Amino acid sequence: MAEGEDVVQAALDRGIAPVMLLVDEERVPPDDPRLQATSGVDERYALSTRLMGGVSTLAQPPRMIGVFPQSGPHHFRTVPMPPALGVYLAGVADPGNVGTLVRTSAALGADWLALGPGSADSAHPRAVRAAMGATFALPVLEGVRPQDLTTREGFRVVAAVAHGGAPPWDVDLTVPTVLALGAERAGLDPVIESLRGSLEVVEVTIPQGDGAESLNVAAAGAALLAERVRQSFRMPRS
Repeated sequence: MAEGEDVVQAALDRGIAPVMLLVDEERVPPDDPRLQATSGVDERYALSTRLMGGVSTLAQPPRMIGVFPQSGPHHFRTVPMPPALGVYLAGVADPGNVGTLVRTSAALGADWLALGPGSADSAHPRAVRAAMGATFALPVLEGVRPQDLTTREGFRVVAAVAHGGAPPWDVDLTVPTVLALGAERAGLDPVIESLRGSLEVVEVTIPQGDGAESLNVAAAGAALLAERVRQSFRMPRS
């Protein structure tokens, strides 16, 4: 369920047609381009603002809600390996964080994002909203166990940990890498030993100011993905 005309437009831009479209008849003009683009959709309904509020999961009802076929399925067994960059989420249970990481991963060059045990569904309405259209652009692999990663070769795992890892700028993120991010309380503790079994695992920690406890997982993922972009584009020293 894609809530809001920007998310609906992102799907339409990628050639994905909704199976149902709900439109606020009080706030969407008849000549709206999204209405023209979906004129062939059988299930298209005009609702009052009050009814849109009853359907929507948002605090403020959107002007448009689209129901789209879920992309994929994408499987870890069939994606090309090794990735230039993959992102693996273990226990990231908040749909908003998952959606934000889907959006950031797509924007900063990840090949795919994999959902490990305990991670929220990327198709949850809050995740789709946070992804702001990236749900339709980035392959999301579901149900990927840590031991599944160990069945493929040619990459190393960079594991984001709260303490004790190397600074991001001291780790080469330009080689084939799977960036592993965990829950904000348990981190990667539940899965990291399984990853170490047959993969090279490099732990990385984002330095923080005195008194700071930890970063939000979506913020940490953004910082590490941005560091990879920086390393990829930095000029060689003379």
